[in-house]
Amino acid sequence: MLMQTTPQIDLFSTPVYKRLLEAGFEELNPDNFEDFIKRPDLSMMLFVENPNRMKETMDAVVIAPELTKACQLIVNKAVVPPPHARKLAAIYGFRRWPALVFVKDGAYLGAVDGLRLWSELVAEVDKIINSKPSFPPSIGIPIKSC
Repeated sequence: MLMQTTPQIDLFSTPVYKRLLEAGFEELNPDNFEDFIKRPDLSMMLFVENPNRMKETMDAVVIAPELTKACQLIVNKAVVPPPHARKLAAIYGFRRWPALVFVKDGAYLGAVDGLRLWSELVAEVDKIINSKPSFPPSIGIPIKSC
């Protein structure tokens, strides 16, 4: 009997990822991340995982450009791909993947973690981009008192 294996997806060579970059999304890494988040105006970052581990990655790569078309207030847009996404995600403390993180003039506004129905996503993003800056939530390491 032949073993069937699922073909591995190379995120960076997929047509949808290439379209994301063609739509003006910059690839972020630890070297250019700080400069990106300090830019003026509204910025959106898409944090994605390896699509072989997290199938929702490919959906998010398709949805993100559509969201920037629907919300023209988003001036700066970027994708944080693996392997940098896990390390940089710790700054924002979101719990589910993929995630959209919003900053304005360098200040954190909020994040949408996981996938949503389109109407829920648009409503949540609208709420976030109209909110006041805050501190990102922590990762949530439980602390026990003695």
